[in-house]
Amino acid sequence: MQKRLNLWQRLKPEHKEAIEEENKDYPYKVEEIKEELTSKDFFTEVRYGIAFHVMSPNKLDFLGDAFNTNKYE
Repeated sequence: MQKRLNLWQRLKPEHKEAIEEENKDYPYKVEEIKEELTSKDFFTEVRYGIAFHVMSPNKLDFLGDAFNTNKYE
């Protein structure tokens, strides 16, 4: 049986880099984003504030675009 990847694992590398660069002076914010995405499997479960912090530095209109479509290892 395949293991489902959490959202942090599915987050595209370029988006992780943008989040870390945008928040380099606020490491607690990056940690909060990472904790939230690690605990979720579906982007519809992500809290609004976290979604904003993912979408804003990446200039995304849709949160789902931040993630790879492969959901399994």
